Amino acid sequence: MEGRIDFIEELLLQAEGAEQERKIEMDRLRADQILAAISKVEEGMAGVNGLCDKEVKLIEEYRANELSRLDKKRSWLVFNLDGFMRSTGEKTLRLPHGSLKLRKGRDKVAVVALEEFLKIGPKLKLVRSVPEQITPDIQAIISHIKTTGEIPAGVEFIPADTRFSYTTNGGPDDAE
Repeated sequence: MEGRIDFIEELLLQAEGAEQERKIEMDRLRADQILAAISKVEEGMAGVNGLCDKEVKLIEEYRANELSRLDKKRSWLVFNLDGFMRSTGEKTLRLPHGSLKLRKGRDKVAVVALEEFLKIGPKLKLVRSVPEQITPDIQAIISHIKTTGEIPAGVEFIPADTRFSYTTNGGPDDAE
């Protein structure tokens, strides 16, 4: 009987060894299948990312085109409001959907010929003395032009622009 036990034990050991081999091979096969499945999933992810990137680009182009088109419309409407406001002769006009305003900026001067200006500037008290440096006093020059109407030599007078702005009741949307 002892020969029979050895045979069964040997058979069991062989069966266990075969099962162990099959299990290892099955694990390797399964691992390979899982790797193949992961590869397919990653391809799908790349496809989704590519599609989304194309869609985002398409949407961004749409946004840019639509905003450009709407900005042209708004600019045309603002141009018409500017012309209307200038024709009324009023500085401010309050309306149910917002307000229109015309504001005059500041007059400016530019000293274009400094040497020529420095010949008469000190006599008219239109220069500022900083130790070892004499510079034109822009505010004094503007004041002199406004009071006398005379533009000193070497100075260019730049009259102020009247700027148009508007606000809508939807929010502060100033445009100039």
